[in-house]
Amino acid sequence: MVSLLSFLCICFGSTSDADGCRGPQPDDVFREYLWTNADGDAGGALRVGGRAGYGGGPIALPHQFDLEHAIRAEVMLEKLLCHDGTRGLEISFNNHAWIAVPEASGIPEPQWEYMHCTYPVASVPLEHLKPDDGNRVRLRVSDEHPWNWPQHLIYGVHVRIYYDAAKKEHPTGRLISPKAGTALGTDALLQAEASSPNGAIRQIDFLAHYEDVNLQGDGQYSQWQYYFHRAALTGHLGSAESEPWQVTWNTSWVPDQPQPMRVAARITDAAGLTYFSPAVEDLTFERNGLSVELCKPRDVPKQWLTRKGEHRQKFHVTGDLQQAVAARLVWVSWSPGYMEGLFLNDHRVLDREGPRYAYFVHRVPLTDLTALRPGENILKTGMTPKYHGKMVHGMEVNWPGIMVLIQYRSAPEHR
Repeated sequence: MVSLLSFLCICFGSTSDADGCRGPQPDDVFREYLWTNADGDAGGALRVGGRAGYGGGPIALPHQFDLEHAIRAEVMLEKLLCHDGTRGLEISFNNHAWIAVPEASGIPEPQWEYMHCTYPVASVPLEHLKPDDGNRVRLRVSDEHPWNWPQHLIYGVHVRIYYDAAKKEHPTGRLISPKAGTALGTDALLQAEASSPNGAIRQIDFLAHYEDVNLQGDGQYSQWQYYFHRAALTGHLGSAESEPWQVTWNTSWVPDQPQPMRVAARITDAAGLTYFSPAVEDLTFERNGLSVELCKPRDVPKQWLTRKGEHRQKFHVTGDLQQAVAARLVWVSWSPGYMEGLFLNDHRVLDREGPRYAYFVHRVPLTDLTALRPGENILKTGMTPKYHGKMVHGMEVNWPGIMVLIQYRSAPEHR
């Protein structure tokens, strides 16, 4: 029997279990039905909101949902807060009751005052779905808005259906490398074995649960690290499409871990069924003198849009900068082609990079490590000027802000 918590669970992120909601977890069997607005504007998105309720569907989903032996369903959205102040996102399947889409609990309230790109998940009653190809969805937001123009950009609408593993024939498998309790180096071999009664294995995606930069935008640094962008799986450790079902995980920029890590695999067969393998537990690092510090943003401003002026945040460095060998600045933005400089402790470290009117992930190398200070540091974005006398969009810096990774190298211990 499905637990009441599992059935009613509405959670803020597809890959996080930090608030007690599941998303895919080890031993789950499921299908993912992915939809993205490939022909949409603003970088391939669906606009939801607008001054006159622009966009939001109805969208005809090009799927025939497999509901045989289904036990629960959920929808995951790729949601960008396009206009700050937008709230009340809801979704409806096949003209059934509207389902509230939750805000990320890891973003300060009210979340609509902080720019963000998140991947919220909401439970969908199975009776709202049809087993044929006639499924349609609508989305809407609240009319309440501080400047009368509510709007989200939706880059993906993805339905995930879970099955009774005892009744549904499905792929199975496990990781054969690494073993539980292994200390991983900078190049860690991940290998799985798998089979399926439905035929060939189509793909194996390797995942890990650990602390890293929060590209999911939900403010949770420790979780199963992956997400989707325009219906493509990304942010995971790698994928294999043929035997020997292995990838190499380069850990040279993965932060030192406060807790042991877990690694698992999503095993998908030719029939499109996915099995989340059991996790290999208690993994640690032994990287021959390499250490990586994750400096998390502090005092992140509301409405971080560079057209509205300069904005600044803080971060704290605890490592010995005399041993620092490299650093990166990592964040998610929208329309960074209109940014006007990034400054670290008043040192200009970047002019601009990336497109206009589109999502972008930044991994900017810090070429001058002397710009870093022990203790408190300040990052600032410049104000976007007018172009030809007209105001332009500027860059949005999405939650949780600009994260800093610092590599340190010390002499390895001799044993």
